[in-house]
Amino acid sequence: MKKHIVLDVSFHGYGHIAQSSLVLNEVARRLPDIRLTIRTSAPQEVLSMRFSLPFERVEASFDFGMQMKSALDVDAQAACERYRAFHLDWEDRVAREAAELEKIGPDLLLANVPYLSLAAEKKAGIPSVGFCSLNWADIYRCYCGGFADGERIAAQILESYRSATHFLKISPGMPMPDLPGAREIGPVGKPGNNRREEIRKRLGLSGPTRIGLVSMGGVPYPVSFSKWPHAKGLHWLVPEQVDHPGMTCFERLPFPFVDLVASADILLTKPGYGSFVEAAISGTAVLYAPRRDWPEEPFLVDWLKKHARCQEICREEIESGRLEEKIDALLARPEMPPVSSDGIEQAAGLVVEMLT
Repeated sequence: MKKHIVLDVSFHGYGHIAQSSLVLNEVARRLPDIRLTIRTSAPQEVLSMRFSLPFERVEASFDFGMQMKSALDVDAQAACERYRAFHLDWEDRVAREAAELEKIGPDLLLANVPYLSLAAEKKAGIPSVGFCSLNWADIYRCYCGGFADGERIAAQILESYRSATHFLKISPGMPMPDLPGAREIGPVGKPGNNRREEIRKRLGLSGPTRIGLVSMGGVPYPVSFSKWPHAKGLHWLVPEQVDHPGMTCFERLPFPFVDLVASADILLTKPGYGSFVEAAISGTAVLYAPRRDWPEEPFLVDWLKKHARCQEICREEIESGRLEEKIDALLARPEMPPVSSDGIEQAAGLVVEMLT
């Protein structure tokens, strides 16, 4: 009989899905005869781009991460109100989810990184693995710990994470001192294929024209690309259709996004797990706009500085698009050796061990 895995995955940007898909794809390579159910609010097409094994998608939302005003700004007040409402009937909510898990009857629950799922699996008696570069207890405390009921809610979230059979801290990430039993593993990222020459040919780029890629992750961040100057020797791949001679919407290109990262000379982004790790694995230089109060940021940035050519820029520079000097200086630095994504095999190895 096929072993049945239920994966509950947060849809707060694309990083949780990227991490989860790489681990599950490797599990399927080692154990081809598995059944996978993915419970998430992420659309089918987003999952299909990442997961190479067959799966059943179930529409579900076990968390909402943080309420965002934009890709860089958290709406702390709104987030705290949503958490307070979510935890009003916490014990009943856990009981309902546990009953649902018992009905499904999986052999293993994986969570990246909804805490309700882990609280429910304990009540249902199902083995589980939580895995991520962050946890919502630490994020919640940063923004909402001082609000009414903040410590009570944080304690419930933390207790849920501690109930996992195993918790894997994916590098780079937050230190998570309140999860002393967690095991640290290496980076989880996919090396893309360098399609630079194919892209240049398709776009009719000649001479030493560089390729820049703009991606602020899965949360919208409005940029007036049409106001950017047409920089000589630089062509931007951007996330929207824009009437600009030096830009192309990357969604029109028939290449996976990870290949675009590997093909670009420069990635303009915000601090986020997927973008930073994929750039470091591919040897792509990074310009990033800071998020300042996002508690995961300093750990991601410190790691990136050790493994890739990178430079912080301000929001005003993104709005103006005048980035040539920063790009020239960044690309003049010596290239750094690509990063190994050994966390994939480490996480997949644990999952396979628990299923066999």
